Amino acid sequence: MDQRGISGSVQTVIVLPVALGLFLLLLQWSLVGWADATVLAAAQQGAAVGAPVEARVADAEAAAGAVADNGSLTDVKVTVSQTSTEVVTVVSGRAVTVLWPRRVESTVMVPRERLTGS
Repeated sequence: MDQRGISGSVQTVIVLPVALGLFLLLLQWSLVGWADATVLAAAQQGAAVGAPVEARVADAEAAAGAVADNGSLTDVKVTVSQTSTEVVTVVSGRAVTVLWPRRVESTVMVPRERLTGS
């Protein structure tokens, strides 16, 4: 009888935790990536809605909040500030994760539309 190598149960005890750990790390990475993409898209939408001359801050915040409400974030906070020349939108939240909590945030600044005399 040949007894070289290790038994199947020992291989399972060694390989299974490593494979499970890699799977959880990949899942964590993908969830954080989804949350990062979500806060960026929400900030861009809020800035786009807040850029026109007649735009209201409440409308821009509502638009950003609607984009951020896709299930990838909790504790979402949207802040839109308008000046006569620019709109700044900040969206932050906590990524829905498996292993450790992670806060994500994105800031988008765009020029504000303005009327000029012709």
